[in-house]
Amino acid sequence: MKIALIHHRVRGDASVDSDALVDMARRACAAGAEAVVCPHVPSLAGLEPPEREALLARIEGCLDGAALFMSFRSDEIGPRISQSPLGRTALVAGDDCLQEKVVRTLVAEGLDTVVWRVGAESELQAEAVLEYALGCSPAIAGLLLVAECSGGEDHDGCRGTSAVIHAGQMVAEATGVDDDLLLADLDLPVPASEPGLLLPALPPILAQRLAVHEGRKPSFDYPADLS
Repeated sequence: MKIALIHHRVRGDASVDSDALVDMARRACAAGAEAVVCPHVPSLAGLEPPEREALLARIEGCLDGAALFMSFRSDEIGPRISQSPLGRTALVAGDDCLQEKVVRTLVAEGLDTVVWRVGAESELQAEAVLEYALGCSPAIAGLLLVAECSGGEDHDGCRGTSAVIHAGQMVAEATGVDDDLLLADLDLPVPASEPGLLLPALPPILAQRLAVHEGRKPSFDYPADLS
């Protein structure tokens, strides 16, 4: 199955971001993608229902049978799990991707695919997200898609790197801050992981992020400021 993951450079303007997203979706379909996954796009998160429907119509009109996963919403609380062409699929946003209790819930769900939209706030966070995703993927799901945006300012959640992780291996990764289309031909579904696999420790910079967001003082065994 050919899948496409869109890595989007934010423009900060809903109209311009919409045009760029539509163009990338059309490129994905022209390349033969059977499923297209879009990232979180902040300027589009506040679209009113008619505007959202108009954008979906523009994109879906070019898909010709491909499944489209619009993941630019930002108001999910907890994982959203549904059946999709990628199997039993979970969409997880923000700090939920980094919470151990949430990750363990995902492990227990017996998922085929997980889409993570962490919203990295710096390049260091982006590197740590990929490290953590690679470590978690064998226990969570056969296919883990890190769907991020880039080109933003510090701490606005648009400094990430998108990636396709299949059977615990990185098979595609965004190459920079500009728009990128990650394509991968995959055998799906991947056999379920063996139960009881250990989860990796959360990298310190991501533990610090959680502490800041939760109003806690981060604790380290050595002096560190990883912001």
